[in-house]
Amino acid sequence: MNKILLKDIAQITMGQSPDSKFVSFEKIGLPLLNGPAEFTERYPVPLQYSSQFKRVANLNDILFCVRGSTTGRMNIADQKYAIGRGLASISHRVNPSLTPYIKALIDVNLKKLLGGTSGSVFPNITKDNLLELECYVHKDNDQEKIASFLYKLDRKMELNNKINSELEQMAKTLYNYWFVQFDFPNEKGQPYRSSGGKMIYDKVLKRELPEGWDFSVFSDWIKDIKAGDWGKETKEGNYTERVYCVRGADINGLNGKGEVKAPQRFILKNNLTKVLKPNDFIIEISGGSPIQSTGRIALLTNKTFGRFDTGVICSNFCKAISLKNEKYIFNFLQEWRRLYDAGVLFGYEGKTSGIKNFLFDSFVDSYNVILPRTEIVEQYYDIVEQLEKKRQINLQQNQELAQLRDWLLPMLMNGQIKVGDNYNIDNSEILVAAEPDICYGSIEPLDIPSNRKGFARQVLAGKVVSVFKDDPNFSNIKFQKVQFLAENLIGIDLNQNYYYQAAGPYDNAFMKSIYNHFKTQKWFDSQNQRFVPLTKAEKIEEYYQGYFGTMQDSLDKLFGLLYQTTEAEAEIIATIYAVWNNRIIEDTSISDGELIEDFYKWSDRKQQYTIEQIMIGLKWLRDNNLEPKGFGKLIKKAKGK
Repeated sequence: MNKILLKDIAQITMGQSPDSKFVSFEKIGLPLLNGPAEFTERYPVPLQYSSQFKRVANLNDILFCVRGSTTGRMNIADQKYAIGRGLASISHRVNPSLTPYIKALIDVNLKKLLGGTSGSVFPNITKDNLLELECYVHKDNDQEKIASFLYKLDRKMELNNKINSELEQMAKTLYNYWFVQFDFPNEKGQPYRSSGGKMIYDKVLKRELPEGWDFSVFSDWIKDIKAGDWGKETKEGNYTERVYCVRGADINGLNGKGEVKAPQRFILKNNLTKVLKPNDFIIEISGGSPIQSTGRIALLTNKTFGRFDTGVICSNFCKAISLKNEKYIFNFLQEWRRLYDAGVLFGYEGKTSGIKNFLFDSFVDSYNVILPRTEIVEQYYDIVEQLEKKRQINLQQNQELAQLRDWLLPMLMNGQIKVGDNYNIDNSEILVAAEPDICYGSIEPLDIPSNRKGFARQVLAGKVVSVFKDDPNFSNIKFQKVQFLAENLIGIDLNQNYYYQAAGPYDNAFMKSIYNHFKTQKWFDSQNQRFVPLTKAEKIEEYYQGYFGTMQDSLDKLFGLLYQTTEAEAEIIATIYAVWNNRIIEDTSISDGELIEDFYKWSDRKQQYTIEQIMIGLKWLRDNNLEPKGFGKLIKKAKGK
């Protein structure tokens, strides 16, 4: 891989806002993007247009936020756009088909890019910041493979989204025919109203209804209302029950319009009654905007819960409801959305402290809606249930594909793995060939005999060096910390003997001997703090597969994540892990404050790090599901220290 500057392969256009007199909501000129307010998960949704504009983004360009708290967020241009000063447009200098590779470069270097900005509370990126970004790039052929792979992966998810849009439209259209136009099938299978079905004028709704139909209010349909909760960020006292907490910001994701990023929280055991069940609804009661009312809604089905690995609650800014008759869930959902889209819910909003609140009780108790006959509702349920199952399967597949992409991306971009020649995204079989290209047979579960543990530990260290030897941040300290975290991740005693060292957990005997072992095995020589492969370095992979093959996926993920860290970040993460693991072993209380206190008590060296840096390290462990499990022995200070 070669070191370059982004300007060597990318062209960048910084946005410039058009004169306000040329901007309107009428569809005149080009759609205008000012920033992330118009962003979704992939493509923007423009709200304004400009008849005279100064800067544009072309089809398939990267739309990059350059100002404020959302700096670094990206979308893709699905058409030509006028762009305001909150955005930059980025593409490949020569070959537009390689723009996905440019986006991947920015993704893996985003932390470095944001860290290099200064001057305000939120970073602002300049054109020079982007142009001068240092990157390591692959050979041209590998760039094309990676760009093609990422493009097809995104296209697969986009196709699923389009299929889901069609499924949603089918359910909506059928609802409109049956319950708005009243052309549901009569006893002869013909459209009721168009075939002369009897209609009765209703004085309350002031319209004709099919014979036998009535009106009601939504509260007549509702059985239970569950309040939201927020709990604690970590286990604390009686807050022991892990759940995902869906916020208003996650409702679009639940509906398939982006990702669900519901945070994990811990709630009281007594509040497990708030955990949601299949066919419950979540309704947003606080939030909205001048052009978006409160009251967004999402239905949770059995398939929805397949996207979570534990229970789900809603936040305090939402309500959850369940219906008396679950056959009415799709009617409830469609009618609620119909009224929402018509702007009816704007009339049921109040304000406290500048925040819009949905007057839920007033709306469900007073707004009159049509109550169809049960047999028609049940027919509609039977049809739409099948559509919803297909939709949820696509959503779950997209979630898995997105997780796969996010996991693979760092390793693809640093050269640890490469795209195989036979991958087939359309069949959901994405084949990625690990370096070197060796095919291994089935691997026995991880079970290392006592007399081989010492050698197995050397093999693991050899694998760490193989992965990180070209990492510009790979120092002796980072080597120690990666080794420590890898040994804890596999959860097997390899005769570790870690003690306190200023820079974090340290096994003195092992680290002093490993360099000689590398030379003896003819794996590596260490020259000027750089590792040079020797004649038998390729044997490491064979031994590694034999000892650690069943843990390969987990270890590869860990290495991919740590490859992006600096020496200081690796030190912070490993030390936090160590003090956290100690508390688990000692069975003492664990809070963020106590972990921070333990971190600073570790050594005087730790005073150089800020609380914010420690909190970022804690979040890194949690976000990547790398919390310690209490494995191993208590790490203590060496005698005489």
